[in-house]
Amino acid sequence: MMSIVPMQLFDLFLAKSSAGGQRVVEPPADGLSISLVLILFSILVLLTHFAPAILEFIERHESKLGNKLLDLPTALRSFSSGLAVAYVMLILIPEYQVFNDQVTFGWINAYKLSLFGLIAFKGIQHFCLAIAKKNAQSLGEWGFVKSRREEKLLGFRVSTSVFAFYASLILLTLPYQLGHLHGPADKFLYLLTFVMHLGFNVLGLYEEDEKNFRRLVPPVVLTALTASLVLTLFNVLPTALLLGCLSVLAGIILYNVFKNELPSAENSSFAWFAIGIFVFVSVDSFTVRSLIH
Repeated sequence: MMSIVPMQLFDLFLAKSSAGGQRVVEPPADGLSISLVLILFSILVLLTHFAPAILEFIERHESKLGNKLLDLPTALRSFSSGLAVAYVMLILIPEYQVFNDQVTFGWINAYKLSLFGLIAFKGIQHFCLAIAKKNAQSLGEWGFVKSRREEKLLGFRVSTSVFAFYASLILLTLPYQLGHLHGPADKFLYLLTFVMHLGFNVLGLYEEDEKNFRRLVPPVVLTALTASLVLTLFNVLPTALLLGCLSVLAGIILYNVFKNELPSAENSSFAWFAIGIFVFVSVDSFTVRSLIH
C-alpha cells in the first residue's frame, strides 16, 4: 500500500544509516498494519469533527430504567475501560523490558522515559493551577470569576495539546506495535482498544469546554495527526527513537488509564468492565503473539 516514493526514500535512508554505522530502522510495515494506521487516522479525524453529534446520540440512548447494564453511555465507557486496563496489564507492562533493551541513550532508559512521561503529564495540571492562582492574586478579590474562566481556557488548551501529542505518538508507534502482534485478530483488538480509548478522550474534551471545542480541537489535532501520519508512512524514524517515544507514551497511558479509565462504581458498570477485560484476555490468549522484537 506504500507508494514508490516512500519506498525509495526508505531505501536511501537505510543506505545512509548503514554507511554511517548507525542503527537502521526496521523494514516498512506490512499492508494490514498500514491499513490500520490509516483507519485509526481517519477515525480520529472524524471523531474530532463529529464529537458533539456522537455524544448527543449516546446520551439520547441513555437507559430510562436506571439499569447500568442497558445504559449505552455507561456500557461503552465501562467496556472501553476493561479493554484499556487489560492492554496495560497484558501487553504494555511486559514489553517495558523489550523497550529497555533497545533504548540506550546514556543513563536514560525506557523506565526513566516512562516515568518522565507520567510526571510531565501530571505536572501540566499543576502548572495550570499555579497560573490560575497567580492570576487570581493579581486581580484581587473581584478577579476570582475572571481567573476561573482563564484557568478553564488555559486548562482546555493544554488538554487539547496533550491529547494531540498523545494521539500522534500512538499513531506514530502503531506499526511497530502491530508488527509484533501475530494475527489479524490481535491487531484489530489493539486497534479497537485505542479507538475507544482515544474516542472517549475526544468526547471528554467536548464535555470539558463545548464553547471552544470546535475552534481549537479539530485544527490542532488534525495538524498533529497529519504530521505523524506522514512520518509513519515514510517510516524514516530509527527504532530506538520509536521505542523512546513508546516509553514516554507508556507513562502517559498508565496515568490516563488508571485516572480516567477507572470511574467510580456509581458511574460505571462492573459487568461491561469485566466483559471488556474478558474479550481482550480471550483474544490475546487464543492467538499466538510473536515473541521476536
